[in-house]
Amino acid sequence: MSRSAAKQSSAALIALLLTQTPSVVQAEPFVLDAINVTAESSKREDLKPDSITNPYRVESTARFGTEVFTQKEIEAYAPKDIFDLLNKAAGLNLTYQGRRSPFFLDQRGGGQLTYILDGAVLPPSSNRILQKLPIADIEEIQVVRGSTSLNLGPTIAIGAGNTGSGLNTGFVVIRTKRPTKTEGVLSAYGEKSPSLPLASGESLYTGTHFGSSTSSGSGYIAGGLSNYNRPSNDTWFDGQDGQSGMINGGFQVGKFNLNYTGYTDTGSLEMQRGVTYTGALDSSKWYYDPLKTTILSSDMSMSWSKEQVTIFSLFKTRYEQNEHNESFLNATSSIRNYSEESSGLSLRHNAQFGDALVQIGGQLTSSNGFGPNLSNPYNNFDTSIKGWSSSIEQKLLNGEVTLDAGYRRDVKHINVSSTSASSNLANHDVDMAPSTVYAFGARWQINDLLALNGRYFQGDEGDSGDFTLKTQNGSALHAEKQKRIELALEASPSTYFKPMLTWFDYDIKNQKTASTATYVSGGNTYYYYTEADALRKGIEVAIKGNVASSTSYSFSWTHMLTNNTTTSGLISDAIGVSTPENYFTALLSHSWDKYRANMSMKQVSSWQTTASPVGILNADLGGYTTIDANIMRDFLFSGYKLTTTVYGRNLGNEHYATRYVTGYYPDRGRTIGLEVSLAF
Repeated sequence: MSRSAAKQSSAALIALLLTQTPSVVQAEPFVLDAINVTAESSKREDLKPDSITNPYRVESTARFGTEVFTQKEIEAYAPKDIFDLLNKAAGLNLTYQGRRSPFFLDQRGGGQLTYILDGAVLPPSSNRILQKLPIADIEEIQVVRGSTSLNLGPTIAIGAGNTGSGLNTGFVVIRTKRPTKTEGVLSAYGEKSPSLPLASGESLYTGTHFGSSTSSGSGYIAGGLSNYNRPSNDTWFDGQDGQSGMINGGFQVGKFNLNYTGYTDTGSLEMQRGVTYTGALDSSKWYYDPLKTTILSSDMSMSWSKEQVTIFSLFKTRYEQNEHNESFLNATSSIRNYSEESSGLSLRHNAQFGDALVQIGGQLTSSNGFGPNLSNPYNNFDTSIKGWSSSIEQKLLNGEVTLDAGYRRDVKHINVSSTSASSNLANHDVDMAPSTVYAFGARWQINDLLALNGRYFQGDEGDSGDFTLKTQNGSALHAEKQKRIELALEASPSTYFKPMLTWFDYDIKNQKTASTATYVSGGNTYYYYTEADALRKGIEVAIKGNVASSTSYSFSWTHMLTNNTTTSGLISDAIGVSTPENYFTALLSHSWDKYRANMSMKQVSSWQTTASPVGILNADLGGYTTIDANIMRDFLFSGYKLTTTVYGRNLGNEHYATRYVTGYYPDRGRTIGLEVSLAF
C-alpha cells in the first residue's frame, strides 16, 4: 500500500466512523472505571504469575523487579508505538540513535534487553522492526529487570552479536491477545504535529472462541490487520509507515494445549536529519525502504497433572531491509540489502513437589545473516547458541519465606564468520567460551504489611560474545563478568498507598563500549570498541494505589548513586555526563460519570557526552519532561461500543534530543490526535 493510499484509507475510515456520531449521542453512555493498578493482570491461565503453565513465569523473589503493562494500562497510556510505551517503564530510558540502531532502551544506566514475542526470541535488530508491531494486538507486556530469571531465554544475544555489553540485563516479554468469545475492534486515528503533515492509521482485530473446558476440546482463532502512515518533510526527514498482519490460534484437548502466532509486516523508516550546533542540517539522506519482518512461533504444553507440566516451543523470524544512503545535496546514492534469519526451540519441564518447584529445560537458537554482496561480506555470519537452565524454588514457614536458586549455561557456536572488518576474528566452526550464570533469590513476608526481597546474580560471559568487535590498537578483548545485587522492601498499608523501595548494585568487569574512533571497511564506517570496568548503584522508589473506585495512580523514581567506569586505573563518572542521574514516571487515571481521563509523565535529567563519528563529544542532551494526556468516552448503540479518545503527546512541546551524531535529533514536539474505535 502506498503512502498516499494509506493516508486516504485512514481518512475515509475516520470519516465513516464519525458519521455514526449523531446516533451515538442519543445512546446510553458507559460509566468508565479507573484502572486498577493493584489487581491481577489477567485471568488467562498462562499469564497468571504463579501458574506453572506460564512459559514466562518469574520467580516470586524477582517479581518486585518486574513491571507488567496490561491491556487496560496500555490503552490508558495511548502510546505512539511499543518503544513509546516501554519508555514509560520504571528505570528505562529511550534514546533515538539515528542511523542503524534507531531506538535503544537502557536500563538503570546501561545494559541491553532481549525481546520475546509469543515465544520468538528476537535478535538485536529489534530496534529497527518493533515500532511497527500493532499496539491493538497486545494483551500484556512484561518488563523483567535483571536477567536473573534464567528460564526465560539465552543470557547472550542471538545473531551477529551485541551492542557492546555482552550479558543480557533483562527481558521484554510481549504476549498477544487470545479471544475468550467472538469479538472484534475496528479503530482509526488521525494526529498532527506542528509543521508536519497529518499522520493516520487504522487497525482491525477480530477473533472467536469455540468449545468449552467441559467439552471434549476448546480453541480460538484471531487475526489483525494494521496500517499507519507518519509522513514527514525534507527538513525533519523522520517519517515512517507500515502495514502488518497477524494471526493467532490454538486449541486444548484434554491435558494437551497448542498455540501459534504468525506475524508479518512491511514499511519504511527514515533516519532523521541531524541539526548541528550552528543550526545547519546534515546533508545525509538515510532510510530503510522496504523494511520487512516475519515471525512464526508456536508453543505446546502437556499437563500430566496439576503438579507436572512439560512445555515445548519453537519459532522462526526473518527481517530484510534495503538501506538507502543518499544525499540532499547531490544525486549520489547507494542501496545495501541485508537480511537475517533466526530460529529456535526450547523444552522445559516444571514440577511441583509440595512447597518446592523445580524447573529444568534447554534451548537451541540459530541465526544467519546475509550481507550486501560478496565483495563486502561484513554482515555474513552463521551462528547458534545451545543453552540449558535449572532452578528450584522452595517455600518455608507456611509460605512466609521463599528461597530459590538457578543456574544457566549458554555456548555460542560460530559456523561461518565472513567479516572483513576485523583482523582478530574467532575461528570458523568453533565454540566460543561458555556463558555461565548463577542466580539466587529470597523473599520474607515479614507480616501482612511488609515484605523483604533480595536477588543475587553472578555471570561470566566467557568471551566478547560478538565476533565482529575490534579494538583500535589491536589488543584482545576479555570475558565480561557481572555481579548484581538487588534488595527491595515492599509495603501495603492500604489499597491507596503501596510503596516499594529498591536498592541495586551492578558490578561489571570488561564491559564493551563503542568508542568515538571509527574505521572504514568495505566503504562503510564502523566503531572501534573499548572495554572498561563499570559500577552502577542506585535506588528506585515505586508507589501505586487505588483511591476509591474512580482514581488510580502509579509513580516511580530511579536515582543513580554511582555510575563509574574504570579504564587503566582511571575512574570516570558517567552520571550527568553520558547517562542521566534521575528518571521519573507517573500515571494518573480518573473516571467520572461518562468519561475517563489519563495523564502520564516522564522526566529524565540531562547529560552532555555522546559518541559521534564527527568528533563532537559535548552536547546538551536529555533534560526533558514530557506530559501525555487523553480523555475517553464510550457509547453503546445497537449492541456495539464506540470509544472516542482525544489525546495529546508531549503537551509541553519540548524538542529535546537524546543523541548527537551528525547533529541533534530533536523530538517532533506536541502531537494532538483523535482515535475512534468500534467494538463488536
